[in-house]
Amino acid sequence: MYYGFDIGGSKVVFAVFDESLNERERALHPTPHQDYPAFLRLLSSLVSAADSRWQGVGSVGVGFPGILDGEGRLLAPNVPVIHGRDLGGDLQRLLGRPVQADNDANCFLLSEYHQGAVAGTELALGLTLGTGVGGALIHRGRLVNSRRGGSGEFGHGGIPATLLRRHPELPLFACGCGLQGCLETYVSGTGLSRLYGHCSGRELPGKAVIEAWRQGEATARRCVSLYLDILAAGLGILMTQLDPDAVVIGGGLGESSWLYRELGPRLPAWLMAGVKPAPVRPPAFGGAGGVRGAALLARHVALPFS
Repeated sequence: MYYGFDIGGSKVVFAVFDESLNERERALHPTPHQDYPAFLRLLSSLVSAADSRWQGVGSVGVGFPGILDGEGRLLAPNVPVIHGRDLGGDLQRLLGRPVQADNDANCFLLSEYHQGAVAGTELALGLTLGTGVGGALIHRGRLVNSRRGGSGEFGHGGIPATLLRRHPELPLFACGCGLQGCLETYVSGTGLSRLYGHCSGRELPGKAVIEAWRQGEATARRCVSLYLDILAAGLGILMTQLDPDAVVIGGGLGESSWLYRELGPRLPAWLMAGVKPAPVRPPAFGGAGGVRGAALLARHVALPFS
């Protein structure tokens, strides 16, 4: 059996998959905020219980929101309990078996490549639009990555000057990474809330902004139009630079059908003349993609995904 962990700032998702990648069980637990030993005990207990239920020693894969520093420790400021820790090494010692770990956006794209939205493509791009913006590339079935695991941090590229010329009132938001004007600060769920605050003087959660847009509120309509322009500009740059065969979008916003209807007509304005945009697709596995991709890391340990 193959075990996948999808670690987030608020919850840990654990799932068990069989040889055919059928999900056999799933559990959700709150992420311990600061207690790292308790966090390790939680993961270890889930693995041990699954071993007992399935009468074997499962292979373990972990997806996390961050990258590695030069010494193999996680840089994951959105998940304080694992930030600065050698999670992979500590889990391997505790479980007494290999543990495969990678960025959660890589896990998402890996899942969508295997029987999902970008199956069979030569080169595919994945973006996750959640609390932040994650990114990943997969080429001929193998994730494109560096030793640190930091490839594909597309959310920390700056918005283009042409976008600021079109929207001169657009502020350069400060990003948690230390830069300003990162794509993530505009097109994540929190970015949408921030944009609404810019347009109206008061912030609403991203879901509330979408609901106000559906109901025809003028400020929400202006805010969502601006959001879509920024997302189209960011995607246009990535399509021009990377030329993917297809793009799949995950995260809470990526599962919204309205996004694809509204985004498609805006993309050509941000591409070179005569170039057609790559197809942009919703995820086949929805919110299960990250934990499924983590299990795939364990299943395909012999392949150099990252």
